Amino acid sequence: MFKSKNIFYSVFALNLLVLVLPLLSSCGKSDTVNPTGLNVQLQVVNLSPNSFPIELNINNQRVNSYYRYNATPSYFYLTNTTQPLQIRSTRVGDTVSIFSRDTIQYQPNTRYSLFFMGLYGDPEYKLRSLVTADDTEPLPEIGKGGKVRFINGSPRSGTGFDIWANGAPVIKNAAFGKVSNYVVLPPGNYTFRAYATNTSNNSLGEIANITIQDGRLYTLYSRGIIGRALTDTAAFGMALVPNNPTIIR
Repeated sequence: MFKSKNIFYSVFALNLLVLVLPLLSSCGKSDTVNPTGLNVQLQVVNLSPNSFPIELNINNQRVNSYYRYNATPSYFYLTNTTQPLQIRSTRVGDTVSIFSRDTIQYQPNTRYSLFFMGLYGDPEYKLRSLVTADDTEPLPEIGKGGKVRFINGSPRSGTGFDIWANGAPVIKNAAFGKVSNYVVLPPGNYTFRAYATNTSNNSLGEIANITIQDGRLYTLYSRGIIGRALTDTAAFGMALVPNNPTIIR
Protein backbone atom coordinates (compact mmCIF):
# COMPACT_ATOMS: atom_id res chain seq x y z
CA MET A 1 0.00 0.00 0.00
CA PHE A 2 2.80 2.40 0.94
CA LYS A 3 4.60 1.62 -2.31
CA SER A 4 1.50 2.31 -4.40
CA LYS A 5 1.08 5.71 -2.74
CA ASN A 6 4.66 6.62 -3.64
CA ILE A 7 4.04 5.62 -7.23
CA PHE A 8 0.84 7.70 -7.26
CA TYR A 9 2.56 10.82 -5.94
CA SER A 10 5.50 10.38 -8.31
CA VAL A 11 3.18 10.18 -11.31
CA PHE A 12 1.18 13.17 -10.03
CA ALA A 13 4.34 15.26 -9.56
CA LEU A 14 5.57 14.35 -13.04
CA ASN A 15 2.28 15.36 -14.63
CA LEU A 16 2.26 18.62 -12.67
CA LEU A 17 5.78 19.41 -13.84
CA VAL A 18 4.78 18.81 -17.46
CA LEU A 19 1.94 21.31 -17.04
CA VAL A 20 3.93 23.97 -15.18
CA LEU A 21 7.12 24.07 -17.26
CA PRO A 22 5.48 25.63 -20.38
CA LEU A 23 3.84 28.27 -18.18
CA LEU A 24 7.14 29.16 -16.55
CA SER A 25 8.78 29.36 -19.97
CA SER A 26 6.10 31.68 -21.37
CA CYS A 27 6.23 33.91 -18.27
CA GLY A 28 9.96 34.21 -18.60
CA LYS A 29 9.66 35.35 -22.20
CA SER A 30 7.07 38.02 -21.45
CA ASP A 31 9.08 39.44 -18.55
CA THR A 32 12.34 39.67 -20.49
CA VAL A 33 13.22 43.24 -21.44
CA ASN A 34 13.45 43.56 -25.20
CA PRO A 35 16.15 46.05 -26.21
CA THR A 36 13.94 47.26 -29.06
CA GLY A 37 11.04 48.00 -26.71
CA LEU A 38 12.52 50.71 -24.51
CA ASN A 39 9.75 53.27 -25.16
CA VAL A 40 12.00 55.29 -27.46
CA GLN A 41 10.28 57.81 -29.75
CA LEU A 42 11.75 59.60 -32.76
CA GLN A 43 10.65 62.34 -35.11
CA VAL A 44 12.34 63.12 -38.43
CA VAL A 45 12.49 66.73 -39.63
CA ASN A 46 13.57 67.25 -43.23
CA LEU A 47 15.12 70.72 -43.53
CA SER A 48 16.95 70.16 -46.82
CA PRO A 49 15.05 72.07 -49.52
CA ASN A 50 16.69 70.33 -52.49
CA SER A 51 17.07 66.72 -51.35
CA PHE A 52 13.52 65.83 -52.35
CA PRO A 53 11.49 63.62 -49.98
CA ILE A 54 13.78 61.43 -47.90
CA GLU A 55 13.35 58.04 -46.34
CA LEU A 56 14.67 56.73 -43.04
CA ASN A 57 16.32 53.33 -42.92
CA ILE A 58 17.26 51.45 -39.77
CA ASN A 59 19.57 48.51 -40.32
CA ASN A 60 18.82 48.77 -44.07
CA GLN A 61 15.05 48.56 -43.54
CA ARG A 62 12.83 51.51 -44.44
CA VAL A 63 10.82 53.01 -41.59
CA ASN A 64 7.44 54.65 -42.25
CA SER A 65 6.77 56.62 -45.41
CA TYR A 66 8.78 59.45 -46.96
CA TYR A 67 9.61 62.65 -45.08
CA ARG A 68 9.01 65.78 -47.12
CA TYR A 69 10.67 69.15 -46.75
CA ASN A 70 8.69 71.62 -44.64
CA ALA A 71 6.29 68.95 -43.36
CA THR A 72 4.98 68.96 -39.79
CA PRO A 73 6.99 66.41 -37.79
CA SER A 74 5.46 63.88 -35.41
CA TYR A 75 6.89 61.29 -33.05
CA PHE A 76 6.68 57.55 -33.62
CA TYR A 77 7.85 54.59 -31.55
CA LEU A 78 11.01 52.83 -32.65
CA THR A 79 10.49 49.09 -32.93
CA ASN A 80 14.14 48.56 -33.77
CA THR A 81 17.07 50.46 -32.28
CA THR A 82 19.66 48.62 -34.34
CA GLN A 83 22.06 51.06 -35.98
CA PRO A 84 22.96 52.72 -38.22
CA LEU A 85 20.28 55.24 -39.11
CA GLN A 86 20.46 55.91 -42.83
CA ILE A 87 18.89 58.68 -44.91
CA ARG A 88 18.10 58.15 -48.57
CA SER A 89 16.91 60.74 -51.06
CA THR A 90 14.22 60.06 -53.64
CA ARG A 91 16.22 61.85 -56.30
CA VAL A 92 16.36 59.80 -59.51
CA GLY A 93 19.54 57.75 -59.62
CA ASP A 94 20.15 57.59 -55.88
CA THR A 95 20.46 53.95 -54.92
CA VAL A 96 22.55 54.17 -51.75
CA SER A 97 22.41 56.02 -48.47
CA ILE A 98 23.35 59.71 -48.68
CA PHE A 99 23.82 60.02 -44.94
CA SER A 100 24.38 57.67 -42.02
CA ARG A 101 24.49 57.97 -38.23
CA ASP A 102 26.23 55.12 -36.45
CA THR A 103 26.55 56.13 -32.80
CA ILE A 104 23.29 57.18 -31.17
CA GLN A 105 23.08 56.23 -27.50
CA TYR A 106 19.37 55.70 -26.97
CA GLN A 107 18.02 56.06 -23.44
CA PRO A 108 14.78 54.32 -22.35
CA ASN A 109 11.58 56.39 -22.13
CA THR A 110 13.07 59.24 -24.14
CA ARG A 111 12.04 61.26 -27.19
CA TYR A 112 14.55 62.13 -29.93
CA SER A 113 14.57 64.26 -33.08
CA LEU A 114 16.64 63.75 -36.20
CA PHE A 115 17.07 67.03 -38.09
CA PHE A 116 18.30 66.47 -41.65
CA MET A 117 19.66 69.65 -43.22
CA GLY A 118 21.99 71.14 -45.78
CA LEU A 119 21.97 71.34 -49.55
CA TYR A 120 22.36 68.43 -51.91
CA GLY A 121 25.58 68.87 -53.87
CA ASP A 122 26.71 72.02 -52.01
CA PRO A 123 30.36 71.79 -50.86
CA GLU A 124 29.97 74.46 -48.15
CA TYR A 125 26.57 73.58 -46.69
CA LYS A 126 26.89 69.84 -46.99
CA LEU A 127 24.13 67.47 -46.01
CA ARG A 128 24.26 66.63 -42.32
CA SER A 129 22.10 65.48 -39.46
CA LEU A 130 21.62 66.53 -35.88
CA VAL A 131 20.11 64.14 -33.34
CA THR A 132 18.74 65.67 -30.15
CA ALA A 133 17.27 64.24 -26.96
CA ASP A 134 14.04 66.15 -26.52
CA ASP A 135 12.57 65.54 -23.07
CA THR A 136 15.57 65.07 -20.76
CA GLU A 137 16.04 68.75 -19.89
CA PRO A 138 15.03 69.64 -16.31
CA LEU A 139 11.73 71.50 -16.28
CA PRO A 140 11.41 75.06 -14.98
CA GLU A 141 9.93 75.66 -11.57
CA ILE A 142 6.15 75.70 -11.42
CA GLY A 143 4.85 79.03 -12.68
CA LYS A 144 8.13 80.03 -14.34
CA GLY A 145 7.06 79.06 -17.86
CA GLY A 146 8.57 76.85 -20.54
CA LYS A 147 12.01 76.24 -21.99
CA VAL A 148 12.83 76.97 -25.63
CA ARG A 149 15.93 76.09 -27.65
CA PHE A 150 16.78 77.01 -31.25
CA ILE A 151 18.21 75.00 -34.14
CA ASN A 152 19.55 76.83 -37.19
CA GLY A 153 18.56 74.60 -40.10
CA SER A 154 18.92 77.27 -42.79
CA PRO A 155 21.76 76.78 -45.27
CA ARG A 156 23.58 79.91 -46.44
CA SER A 157 22.81 81.62 -43.14
CA GLY A 158 26.20 83.32 -43.03
CA THR A 159 27.42 84.18 -39.54
CA GLY A 160 24.26 82.79 -37.95
CA PHE A 161 21.21 84.22 -36.23
CA ASP A 162 20.17 86.08 -33.13
CA ILE A 163 16.68 85.12 -31.99
CA TRP A 164 14.43 87.72 -30.36
CA ALA A 165 11.24 87.04 -28.42
CA ASN A 166 8.68 89.86 -28.12
CA GLY A 167 11.33 92.47 -28.89
CA ALA A 168 14.12 91.17 -26.64
CA PRO A 169 17.14 89.02 -27.60
CA VAL A 170 17.03 85.54 -26.06
CA ILE A 171 19.48 83.47 -28.14
CA LYS A 172 22.70 84.79 -29.66
CA ASN A 173 24.88 83.69 -32.58
CA ALA A 174 23.11 80.46 -33.58
CA ALA A 175 25.32 78.87 -36.23
CA PHE A 176 24.06 76.63 -39.01
CA GLY A 177 23.59 73.02 -37.93
CA LYS A 178 23.88 73.78 -34.21
CA VAL A 179 21.45 73.64 -31.29
CA SER A 180 21.40 76.40 -28.68
CA ASN A 181 21.05 76.09 -24.93
CA TYR A 182 17.55 76.32 -23.51
CA VAL A 183 16.14 79.64 -22.36
CA VAL A 184 13.25 79.99 -19.91
CA LEU A 185 10.33 82.10 -21.12
CA PRO A 186 7.35 83.06 -18.91
CA PRO A 187 3.98 81.65 -19.98
CA GLY A 188 2.32 83.73 -22.66
CA ASN A 189 2.08 84.53 -26.36
CA TYR A 190 5.20 85.33 -28.34
CA THR A 191 6.51 86.57 -31.64
CA PHE A 192 9.95 85.20 -32.49
CA ARG A 193 12.16 87.02 -34.99
CA ALA A 194 15.49 86.05 -36.52
CA TYR A 195 18.22 88.61 -37.21
CA ALA A 196 21.70 88.25 -38.61
CA THR A 197 24.13 87.93 -35.70
CA ASN A 198 24.78 91.24 -33.88
CA THR A 199 22.09 93.12 -35.79
CA SER A 200 18.54 94.08 -34.87
CA ASN A 201 17.25 96.38 -37.61
CA ASN A 202 16.32 93.99 -40.39
CA SER A 203 14.28 90.94 -39.43
CA LEU A 204 14.99 87.96 -41.67
CA GLY A 205 11.76 86.27 -40.72
CA GLU A 206 9.34 85.72 -37.89
CA ILE A 207 6.78 83.39 -36.40
CA ALA A 208 3.92 84.97 -34.46
CA ASN A 209 1.13 84.02 -32.06
CA ILE A 210 3.14 81.27 -30.39
CA THR A 211 1.92 80.17 -26.95
CA ILE A 212 4.51 79.07 -24.40
CA GLN A 213 2.97 76.98 -21.63
CA ASP A 214 4.17 76.26 -18.14
CA GLY A 215 6.28 73.13 -17.74
CA ARG A 216 6.81 72.50 -21.45
CA LEU A 217 9.92 72.00 -23.57
CA TYR A 218 10.02 73.42 -27.11
CA THR A 219 12.33 73.46 -30.11
CA LEU A 220 12.23 76.48 -32.40
CA TYR A 221 13.99 75.89 -35.71
CA SER A 222 14.62 77.71 -38.96
CA ARG A 223 14.43 76.34 -42.47
CA GLY A 224 14.83 77.63 -46.01
CA ILE A 225 17.21 80.05 -47.66
CA ILE A 226 17.46 83.74 -46.82
CA GLY A 227 16.51 86.04 -49.69
CA ARG A 228 14.19 83.64 -51.47
CA ALA A 229 10.78 85.05 -52.39
CA LEU A 230 7.97 84.20 -49.99
CA THR A 231 6.26 82.31 -52.80
CA ASP A 232 9.34 80.08 -53.20
CA THR A 233 9.00 76.71 -51.48
CA ALA A 234 12.56 77.18 -50.19
CA ALA A 235 11.83 80.60 -48.63
CA PHE A 236 13.19 81.26 -45.13
CA GLY A 237 10.85 80.48 -42.26
CA MET A 238 10.64 79.23 -38.69
CA ALA A 239 8.58 76.64 -36.85
CA LEU A 240 8.15 75.58 -33.24
CA VAL A 241 7.41 72.07 -31.98
CA PRO A 242 6.60 70.89 -28.43
CA ASN A 243 8.92 68.13 -27.26
CA ASN A 244 7.36 66.75 -24.09
CA PRO A 245 3.81 65.60 -23.34
CA THR A 246 1.51 67.66 -21.17
CA ILE A 247 3.07 67.91 -17.73
CA ILE A 248 1.02 67.11 -14.64
CA ARG A 249 2.76 68.19 -11.42
